Amino acid sequence: MKPEYRDCFLPFLQPGERLVIACDYFANAALPSVPAELRAPTVPHAPSAIEERVRGVLGSALGAVARPLGAVTNSRLVNNPLARAAGRVGDRVERTVDALDHAADRAVEKAIWGTVMDGGWNSTAGRFLVDLTNAGGTPRRQAMTDSRLILLVDRNTSWRDTTPRWDFGVAVSRTDIARINPHPKAVGGRGRFDVGFTDGSWIALGSAVRTHMEAFVSAWNRGA
Repeated sequence: MKPEYRDCFLPFLQPGERLVIACDYFANAALPSVPAELRAPTVPHAPSAIEERVRGVLGSALGAVARPLGAVTNSRLVNNPLARAAGRVGDRVERTVDALDHAADRAVEKAIWGTVMDGGWNSTAGRFLVDLTNAGGTPRRQAMTDSRLILLVDRNTSWRDTTPRWDFGVAVSRTDIARINPHPKAVGGRGRFDVGFTDGSWIALGSAVRTHMEAFVSAWNRGA
């Protein structure tokens, strides 16, 4: 295992737990979106000191521009009901475009990979995806230990310092896993594997590097 994959998991291992294999995680865009009612409330991250300073500088610079615009904003033209209605329509159009872009990405991924999950939201696969989504951050690492399958998320949102801030994403006991199979399709060297659970549900996981996926599946099949 490369240190960049191995070391980030060490703080999250339980006493006596042995790390078997770790690699990058590549999210499949075709995975279904978790319903809003199952999503945890999002908590905005506290801005760093450098972000606060940048915002302060930008705020001062933009303030001079915003003040003259205030008079225009308060005019009858901007505040009349027709203008406000047009603004609301514009917001809805923007949200619709974003949703269509996301749907298009999912459609492309599904055309490439086929079905990527089976089982309801109360199944092991469903709960796995719900917990990973609610963890927040960006899933970037996955590992198999002698007792669990674990995914870590990166919580770093800074554009200045890109050092990962690793945090726990989701884990599932190996006793709940029935199989881990490689997927026959590969695009640009990417590797997908499917994790089947003992309740009959399953979910597609993956790596950006096919050889990483093959090593991950091999470790499972060896019983490591």
